[in-house]
Amino acid sequence: MTGASVRLNVRPDRSVMMATLSQSMMVTWSIALFEHLDAMINNREESVANSEIISYSETAWKLCEAGFPQIVEAANKLYDEFRAKWMQRFSTEDVLRLLLEGGNFLTHDEEKGWAFTVKNNKQDINAFYSATIHLLVSDAEPLFVRMHGRVMQLQDKLCKYWHNESAVDAVSKLLPCMEQGLREKENAMVVSLRMSLNQLAKKRFAAAFSTKSQPRYYMSATSCARNVGRYWNPHYAYENGFLAFTDDFCDFARGLTMQIIEWYHEKWALFLRGFNRGQLNLFETMAVDRPKN
Repeated sequence: MTGASVRLNVRPDRSVMMATLSQSMMVTWSIALFEHLDAMINNREESVANSEIISYSETAWKLCEAGFPQIVEAANKLYDEFRAKWMQRFSTEDVLRLLLEGGNFLTHDEEKGWAFTVKNNKQDINAFYSATIHLLVSDAEPLFVRMHGRVMQLQDKLCKYWHNESAVDAVSKLLPCMEQGLREKENAMVVSLRMSLNQLAKKRFAAAFSTKSQPRYYMSATSCARNVGRYWNPHYAYENGFLAFTDDFCDFARGLTMQIIEWYHEKWALFLRGFNRGQLNLFETMAVDRPKN
């Protein structure tokens, strides 16, 4: 926000950045922030009398630095177990059973052999997705929600200590007010990322059946099952396509969850360090230097 905390080739326009930030805030908290700014300007003696570091909470800072690594560790363990479970569930034997019993996705010709029956149309692809990968995705979403819930629990604790220790006057309430005002935008971002699990999984799934071609026949049902979704397994690194899809999806789901945890960690590392008294003009309008005659 100051343009000085990181080295940039071009100094950002602080007024534009603050205006953009304010548009993301809830209206109620925008009003509260304005009132704190007004009180700060009208009572500078009160502001000067307090400590040099404003809105800093030692207790909350220590909790932040200890809590987020614990959540990361828990998330890694959870996703390791998730990956192992689904890699087992999509073994070739289980995939074959699913294809034969889940919706007659395989057909057998006495002369030609076994072939996959799903056609390149929305209805067939959606039905096949619902019977297979949808089960994987719907099992991953609760993990994402669970770890986000852990982050929210930690955030509530951080706020409690932060507000109790540092929000003592109009100046020190500026950052807490701003943080609260951005919560709605943050929640919308998390919901959007959670929904992307299903959206991207569907897109990648459909890509494997996007070409119109004649059915390919195989000597055995097992061989046919191994080759379903060859698009996901182009180098045959996995025994079947579903294992390749699962491994990629697990990487994505874990990465998305870690991104959320890291984002909140960086957010609180920024807010909880507060700001120096010399940065009070961060919340004021900068004077424009006029040319001298």
